[in-house]
Amino acid sequence: MYNIHMKKFLSVVLCAIVAFSLCGCFEKQRVSTSIFGVWWWNNDLDQSYLDFAVSNNINEIYFCDENFENTQFVLDATQKGIDVYWLIGEKEWLLDMTKLEEKVDSYIQFNNANDNIYSGIHLDIEPHQFDDFDQNRQQYIYNLIDLANTLDKKYPNIFFDYDIPFWLDDSITYNNITKPAYAHMIDVADCVFLMSYRDSATAMLDVSKEEIEYATSVNKQVVLGAETSASSETEIVTYYEEGKNYMNQQLEIVKQKLPDKFGVSIHHMKSWRDLKE
Repeated sequence: MYNIHMKKFLSVVLCAIVAFSLCGCFEKQRVSTSIFGVWWWNNDLDQSYLDFAVSNNINEIYFCDENFENTQFVLDATQKGIDVYWLIGEKEWLLDMTKLEEKVDSYIQFNNANDNIYSGIHLDIEPHQFDDFDQNRQQYIYNLIDLANTLDKKYPNIFFDYDIPFWLDDSITYNNITKPAYAHMIDVADCVFLMSYRDSATAMLDVSKEEIEYATSVNKQVVLGAETSASSETEIVTYYEEGKNYMNQQLEIVKQKLPDKFGVSIHHMKSWRDLKE
């Protein structure tokens, strides 16, 4: 009788372990220290870029490697104490989530087979990229909020980050709750990354103040983004003209004024490393 009960118990435990593994329940947890991250869109950059990230105290990389072709890079980065998040994003997922869910499932399969080398998924889904965004603004933003909530329910143990513009303050009703869109996103995301693209600490903090205040009130994390690429819009969105030294000074000011566990991220690795001094 004892053996029968023991076999049943071990069978239940084994099933639970398998279920946990399949749903990605062994994801790493984000570190509690302040975030200093970088978007890494080019998955073929040489070792010098990773060395540059390490020398600048980067502790998170958002790495675009759609088909998991550069596993060695992820291993190298994690061995150097950097958490790597899988960076993906297509605006079309706001119309149909099928391919996104397929990607998340492939991520779970890959990560479970590779000792969970990725710390989570970083989503760059920008509703304003649609040509008819001005005409259907509310619907696209609602769809983004719904997408985030759907992923949270279906994959509760995966870390999901979201990039959002600093101006996402439209009043949206979701699940009978009306609040600014950024608040809906902060509520459901594990971490929100603001495209607070301005070329001074004062301006970056100013365009982000509502999100910072709300995230603080609900004990969530917000990371302020800095742009380093040449801009076709206006010079005030990027540090491209000012260069590394000035940007570093400004980002230090931002870090000092942010609440604990918040942080800064730079867009993106190649343009940052190539930026003039």
